[in-house]
Amino acid sequence: MTFTQVMHRLTPVLALILIFSCNSRKDVLEEGISRALADHRKEVIDNVVYQLHFDIPERKEEPIEAELQLSFTLSGRSEDLILDFNAPPDNIKSVTDAGGPVDFKVRSQHVVIPARHLKDSNQFTIAFTAGDQALNRKEDFLYTLFVPARASTCFPLFDQPNIKARYRLSLSFPDDWTALANSESGSLFVKNGRRYTEFGETKPISSYLFAFMAGKFDSVTHVVNGRRLTMYHRETDTARVARNVDEIFGWHTRSLEWLEKYTGITYPFEKFDFALIPSFQFGGMEHPGAVFYKASSLFLDESRTVDQELGRARLIAHETAHMWFGDLVTMDWFDDVWLKEVFANFMAAKIVHPNYPDINHNLQFLMSHYPAAYAVDRTKGTHPIQQELANLKDAGSLYGSIIYQKAPVVMRMLEENMGEDAFQKGMQEYLRTFGFSNATWDDLIRILADKTDYKLNLWNEQWVKKKGMPGIYYNLKQEDDAIEKLVIYNFADDGDGPVWWPQSLNVTLGWKDSALQIPIRKEYRSVEVRESVGLPFPEYMFNNSDGKGYGYFNMHSGSRDHYLENIDSVTDEIKRAALWINLNESMIRGRLDPERLLKTIMTSINAEREPLIVSYIIDILHDVFWIYCSDVQRKTYAARLEGVLLNSILNTKNNNLKATYFNGLKQITYTPEGTDLLLSLYSDETTVEGLTFSENDRISLMYELLVRDVEGADNLITRQLSQITNPDRKQRTQFVVRALSASENERDAFFESLKKAENRRNEEWVLDALHYLHHPKRRHTTLKYIRPGLDLLKEIKETGDIFFPKRWLDKTLGNHQSEEALETVKQFLYRHNKYPADLKNKILQSSDHLFRSVAVRNNWNKKRAHEKEKAADE
Repeated sequence: MTFTQVMHRLTPVLALILIFSCNSRKDVLEEGISRALADHRKEVIDNVVYQLHFDIPERKEEPIEAELQLSFTLSGRSEDLILDFNAPPDNIKSVTDAGGPVDFKVRSQHVVIPARHLKDSNQFTIAFTAGDQALNRKEDFLYTLFVPARASTCFPLFDQPNIKARYRLSLSFPDDWTALANSESGSLFVKNGRRYTEFGETKPISSYLFAFMAGKFDSVTHVVNGRRLTMYHRETDTARVARNVDEIFGWHTRSLEWLEKYTGITYPFEKFDFALIPSFQFGGMEHPGAVFYKASSLFLDESRTVDQELGRARLIAHETAHMWFGDLVTMDWFDDVWLKEVFANFMAAKIVHPNYPDINHNLQFLMSHYPAAYAVDRTKGTHPIQQELANLKDAGSLYGSIIYQKAPVVMRMLEENMGEDAFQKGMQEYLRTFGFSNATWDDLIRILADKTDYKLNLWNEQWVKKKGMPGIYYNLKQEDDAIEKLVIYNFADDGDGPVWWPQSLNVTLGWKDSALQIPIRKEYRSVEVRESVGLPFPEYMFNNSDGKGYGYFNMHSGSRDHYLENIDSVTDEIKRAALWINLNESMIRGRLDPERLLKTIMTSINAEREPLIVSYIIDILHDVFWIYCSDVQRKTYAARLEGVLLNSILNTKNNNLKATYFNGLKQITYTPEGTDLLLSLYSDETTVEGLTFSENDRISLMYELLVRDVEGADNLITRQLSQITNPDRKQRTQFVVRALSASENERDAFFESLKKAENRRNEEWVLDALHYLHHPKRRHTTLKYIRPGLDLLKEIKETGDIFFPKRWLDKTLGNHQSEEALETVKQFLYRHNKYPADLKNKILQSSDHLFRSVAVRNNWNKKRAHEKEKAADE
């Protein structure tokens, strides 16, 4: 048993005594922020104020000199003070207090100040050079990104969520720059070409929510219903700004007003400003008073789809909801990070839905949550919604589809079981009780449990604390031509025996000319559907007709065959979507031949008119065609598939669908004739009414042509770059095309450059490049990149942002399907049998399609060979 495990078994008091009574021992102070250290500091430290100044030079290569005045009260002075600082030790220049210089040590990513310098009320001044890792310094701007515990890579502090503090920030920077921070800017003056700005004191916030941005930005201010909001951006296309600005401000205003009404609490912070940052690592980040967004997520193209519009609305509502759920009330420790994310997603759905009355929002919820959750939850690397966390240095690994997509599904179950009114009252009490403080999931459960008779403890244990997804099976017994008994039961999806997973389901029993739906509530491992007894024996069944059930819903071959042939005749959109999801899950699990699913897609895609379902079919088409089908099958069906998609583009009058079909065609084009068509469309030699291309569309189409080794590639690149006026987009394009070079040696050199952390700073650029580096058209030359890509993973976790390790793996492994690629991953895992569990799980998640596709193709090839032998014998 490790030392950390021993500590967790001890009482908290004894653990603290052991750690801090031998505080001077080097082997006790570990890197990162341990739970024991954080718990101790929370007990003794209070009233924290950080007064910070950063002197930002114009050139990003020059260091940023800074100063911190740290104030706090201390209830125990027998131990040394430990601040977190994960930057080079010599960045700390001096520590002083009112009495003069203070001796200190920097070790194991901490600044240690001896106990003899501590008082009940303390103030230290620390001169330091800011660490660069979380400063995201570009040529003419920078922005901070301190989530989950990266403020300490920049300056010394207590970098844990449950020591909330007030921040007083001042900045100096070039005169032609502007700045944004959590609070309003106050005094301002210009001297010797430098601008000096002071910002007011913030309300108490957690360290990961402190933020500032400085650089060359334009701004737009709107005042709506007396509320003033300012948007900062770097977009040079004024038409693009004008096309989007009203919707951007409108969604922020609608979100704020809805949340104030729902929570009963007025907006809790001083101001609401936001910045649209090129190539921002996330969709958005919820710093109070200074929300950061990825610019392309809010500035949509003219050719935008309804799904993209919904995505923008949900993103704005999500980040705005965080002002209450995450910023006002913050999780006590990052093991409950899912709590803030689930409520932001959950509230965002409530905000957005009424504004799109023509959209089926239950369908939208199904399509935006279930497939992404299943993509992780079906893998051997899955994890519970609530995860254990011993050290904040590993907090980034907690993020992913389980907390963003599965958790809202589970929360919807909770609200439906409690009732909307009781749930809302519970949330209001939770926010009032813990405002400007911290809370745990268990704190919330206790509040909610007082407002319902529902078995919350059972639900909590099964859905929040248990990993994986249920497999829902059925046992159907026949007597004469009628049902004698129908039992629905759970098995763990990994085959680990019966499980509980209580949920409500809707069962379809179908016959030639009719169908019956029976709602059931499954509280235990199995439930007998007594309403079915005596009914005619069904020709087909489906156990998730309303799309609300979570899991893999097994279908017998007769039911599967029926829906493969008749899915277009299913009139209910939600049921049809749930069937498509389940057919795809059946294929992934080896119960449905990929070739059979491909044929169904080709016959059905033209008939489907619901944009959300069409978008999902296009998504799974990519995986079926490139990952699960063999080379022989691709050559057999490619021309026909390209023709089906082209006909869909030409025949639909819906421009959103037209764009979706074209994206599908662009992704799967395989034949030389298909490539010629893409080139003709790119060069405007061929035009299609209603199909328009924005600058981003043309850049993307150029990438697809380059990866297919189109003639005249250099001229194509030169022409496209000459047409890009926005400097950020031009730099990004110049970076990505290096991965698309026709020269394998040049691509090798580009991949080699990614081994240096400074060349991975622009993570969105890197991910774009990796996608094309490992594109299916070139994967025969990219096997050699898999092993070194895996070797870099630990370093990428240390130097990159929270989503980067998983996305790096997705781009590295996601398009491979060969036995050789699979063997490379297996050998890596075998040789690193003591690899960090969080990173091993990420590898298992990202390689799931690789593992499964090899097995699926081999199994179906054996079945086909056996059938041929059997036919020959007959």
